[in-house]
Amino acid sequence: MRINTGLPSDFRSLYRLFLRTNSAVVLHHSPSKTQVRRLWRPVFNWAAFNIYKLQTNDIHSSERENIVQWLYTWHKRMDHTLSLLATAAVSRGLAHKITRNLKWLRQNHVSWVEEMYYAHKGSWKPQLPRRSEKYLPYSLPTPGSRPDQILRKNRKIRLFDEQCSNAIGEVVKMAEGRHGIILGRLRLKRWKHEWSS
Repeated sequence: MRINTGLPSDFRSLYRLFLRTNSAVVLHHSPSKTQVRRLWRPVFNWAAFNIYKLQTNDIHSSERENIVQWLYTWHKRMDHTLSLLATAAVSRGLAHKITRNLKWLRQNHVSWVEEMYYAHKGSWKPQLPRRSEKYLPYSLPTPGSRPDQILRKNRKIRLFDEQCSNAIGEVVKMAEGRHGIILGRLRLKRWKHEWSS
């Protein structure tokens, strides 16, 4: 049973302040604002989820204490993150380079996911019959053939790219832990073409 269905006003005002600060960091450039907003949105979604959980009566006291402690840490990290963004908005130093690189990182991640995972997906063509060969899955090439070698090479390249992406993610997590900030989250969701700018 929920006590309150809305988020607290201080949380909403923090999110609005965060959006205004992000807008100032990227000099109110609309595509960049979108990229940066999508980078930090999962962080706020998770915090809102924990606030909603805290508002319910049916959680145990130990879980409630864990959520309160998590929210306390989250608020401290968001304060540090807001100060980083405010510094990036007024100067073109290290803080500005960090936020610019985060925006590029997210933008490149989106295009990489689209190219590596969704480029081979075809689209539905209404003029074709339901059981057209166009909709049938591809057969695997025979082992040792040239198409099989190309497929194996592409898999190795994809694995290398994923490992590099994981390494960059680890570096971002270490920077977050050392400085007590939140640098956003990359979230994969169901494919929907996103126009990157």
